[in-house]
Amino acid sequence: MPAIAKALASRVLPVATFIAALAGCASVDPAQRFAGVRETVGQRLNQNLTWSRDTQPSSAVREAVERLLADQLSAEEAVQIALVNNRRLQAAFESLGIAQAQLVDAGLLDNPVFSLTVYSGAPGNIVDGAIVQDFISVLSLSVRKQIAGAQADRVTAEAAQRALALAAEVKVQYYAVVGDAQALELAQQVVTSTQAAAELAGRQYDAGNLSRREQTIQQVFYAQTALEVAQAQAQLAADREKLNRLLGLWGADTRWQVPARLPRVPDTLPALEQLEASAVERRLDLLAAKKEAEAAAQALNLTQQFRYLSVLGIGVAYKREQGENFFGPAIELTLPLFNQGQGRVARAQAEYRQSANAVGALAVDIRSEARAARDRLVAAHAAVGHFERALLPLQQSIVEETLMFYNGMLVGVYDLLLAQQGQVQTARQYVAALKEFWQAWAELERALGGRVPAPQTAVEHSASAVQEPEPVPDHTDHRL
Repeated sequence: MPAIAKALASRVLPVATFIAALAGCASVDPAQRFAGVRETVGQRLNQNLTWSRDTQPSSAVREAVERLLADQLSAEEAVQIALVNNRRLQAAFESLGIAQAQLVDAGLLDNPVFSLTVYSGAPGNIVDGAIVQDFISVLSLSVRKQIAGAQADRVTAEAAQRALALAAEVKVQYYAVVGDAQALELAQQVVTSTQAAAELAGRQYDAGNLSRREQTIQQVFYAQTALEVAQAQAQLAADREKLNRLLGLWGADTRWQVPARLPRVPDTLPALEQLEASAVERRLDLLAAKKEAEAAAQALNLTQQFRYLSVLGIGVAYKREQGENFFGPAIELTLPLFNQGQGRVARAQAEYRQSANAVGALAVDIRSEARAARDRLVAAHAAVGHFERALLPLQQSIVEETLMFYNGMLVGVYDLLLAQQGQVQTARQYVAALKEFWQAWAELERALGGRVPAPQTAVEHSASAVQEPEPVPDHTDHRL
């Protein structure tokens, strides 16, 4: 038997060496692909991106997260925490390793098949052996590598897009939390005012200066505003937990603090010309879809080339019979008598058309998303401006005039409290408009696939937009 193996090796080794040289070599380490993702995200977000190649965050990541949580959390700091600490994002990066491994596999040939049969009997044993290499894998090697390369590029673009989408989602949720906290503070001001009114109404009713109906109305106002505070507290807690999930935080890390006020909106919006073209050019999910279509086109071409020939084995055969050794070529191939690859070709054609149409549909969606995000931002900017130029000053004027009339005993204390409540309610609507603006800004960044440069304006936080309620006088309304 050793002689048989040696004889086969002497004839097969040169062929195997040639085939192995065709296959080439590639590294299974996806570090280079992640470096591309990190560079893309860094350029578009001005943020650092890490990939913890372990099941637990590294000490460096933990230290960075703790440092960012030490002070009041800004929107950019929240994004940075998510980019290094969100475990779902880390899991998505593992797709880079899978894609790189598949790319390496695509560049390797199928292993040759060795067969050996021994027949025993008189006058001696008969030995049949062969070693065969499937040459379809040799002929299709280049195309298979191109297909796997396009798929790996698709996965790389998807990983970067996942990071950009996470950044936008974090910003949207961050502004929800800050807006909730600011709205809760204003709601508590309304409760203070309505509670004072209800207590005063109770004293006036006890003194016989107020009807049961009027007292009940004030109690209803107080109960309603107390319920609104409870609902605002629940909303704040829910939004904080959603942000905790995005940031990958738990335990003591969830005690982070945010600023008390949303930032003021810029006086002017950034230039939004060529918005659709910019979105189509920058969106990485569209790039991923194009790579998918490219891979489908190459797969279709490969299927059409080899539709009639699915197996082509070429090798060396050996036979030993009655002490004589025989060598010769061995060929294995399929005869396309029944299956001529019609199904495989039709499937590849449908998959290519499917991916090509998906690219077109996504391009339409991206253009629409960009326009919708722009319109939402413009409308939110106009709404905030309307509050600042008209509604808030008017409400402040109403409070000042009512207070002046009250001091002149021309209106009652409930009129003053009602004016103050109206002012606070308008301020709550203003906060909602501010939150809508900044969430729309984050959605525009998501639609455009990167940050939108803000105009040069003062980055300051919005004022409370309402003065603290004046103390309610502790005396009976002289007009009642």
